Amino acid sequence: MGNIELVYGGIELLDYVKPLWEKLNKHHIENSIHFSDRFKKFTFDFRRGLLEEKALRGKIKVILAKDNENDIYIGYCISSIVKSTVDENMYGEIESIFVENNYRKYGIGDMLMKRTLDWMDENNVATKHIIVAAGNEQVISFYERYGFYVKTLKLEQK
Repeated sequence: MGNIELVYGGIELLDYVKPLWEKLNKHHIENSIHFSDRFKKFTFDFRRGLLEEKALRGKIKVILAKDNENDIYIGYCISSIVKSTVDENMYGEIESIFVENNYRKYGIGDMLMKRTLDWMDENNVATKHIIVAAGNEQVISFYERYGFYVKTLKLEQK
């Protein structure tokens, strides 16, 4: 797996993310404990709109991982930085991250996380967070490697 390239940009790269995001959403549909019906209704176009809106209020970074040997995108990380409406601090969120199953043992997720967190540090982000969907808790140990820990559990009425 020596021929992996990271491609950096903003919302202009979202078209390349779409097929990978749809695989992640399918994973959430299959694993959600109570809200698989909502994930079924959650489209990439809707998600794109939310990201475009956030870009107007701050910054969006898209990093794509490309297998150049096979000429395919095999992973991505979308992150955002917005200024708090309460104080002057900058807040970062890892909006979405995904790596194809057969590429997960090669450190691609690690590269995506490190580049994303470096970008947030360069932009003086005070607080960084990521939301993990219920039913996808197996990823928590991955995020703990980067200093992310469960802070709250958010319950939503169905």
